[in-house]
Amino acid sequence: MTKNSTKILTVEGRAMNFVNTVIRRFKAACVELLKIDILRFQICRLRWMLYRTRLKVIDQQSQGVGTNTVSYNLGVFKTHAKLVFGMGKRMSLLLYPTAALLGSVPWANVLIVGPRTEDDILWAWSLGLRGARGLDLFSYSPWIDVGDIHATNYESDSFDAVLLGWMLAYSSRPDDAIREAKRILKPGGLLGIGMEAIADEKLESVKATLENLVNSSADLIKIVGEEVVFLYDPKPDGARYQTFHGYYLAVIFRLQA
Repeated sequence: MTKNSTKILTVEGRAMNFVNTVIRRFKAACVELLKIDILRFQICRLRWMLYRTRLKVIDQQSQGVGTNTVSYNLGVFKTHAKLVFGMGKRMSLLLYPTAALLGSVPWANVLIVGPRTEDDILWAWSLGLRGARGLDLFSYSPWIDVGDIHATNYESDSFDAVLLGWMLAYSSRPDDAIREAKRILKPGGLLGIGMEAIADEKLESVKATLENLVNSSADLIKIVGEEVVFLYDPKPDGARYQTFHGYYLAVIFRLQA
């Protein structure tokens, strides 16, 4: 091999490296665009329309799954078609702090439980959580596994973070769901939980419809029993995300290493 041929190979190698770098950065920029809500929502709607015929529903549920959970959540696609993608952006209370806490973990494995649609997955990717995927009782997406968080098929120590996003309200056995989430988490992993806290004056009127009585960050802290590394629990009148019955709160725990 002559010096000239070696030089040509070197130039070609540099050119190829440059092209590959441009491609990687272009892909990264495209993923970054998923932070734009309206763009992400439209992509999710389009993919739902394309793939909804592939919908699969879990064959057998554990006793921890609340009554009519699947039928209610599937019904939301019709009754709240404009809100089902994004659900008022409440997952920001879990996704942003999780992304910050896992910033030093390359390609962290993150499991988002109960996402309904791909919105939470795409949003997580845009924040750098490229290893995020979902788990739900039904799925039309290759990015969301069909399963039950009360008893999953995942191996122990599989995930860097498990996010229970507003799904404990559908569980009659929240302790089992949390126990299973902790099992599949790696030592030192993050367990994030988002929920609606119902105001005291409205609790009695809806208590009969609830699957469980977990209703505060204090309740979550008692059940999980791990170190709290993030807490969003404002006073109801100061909450960014207020609801008809109360407000949204979020807690992230770190398991012992």
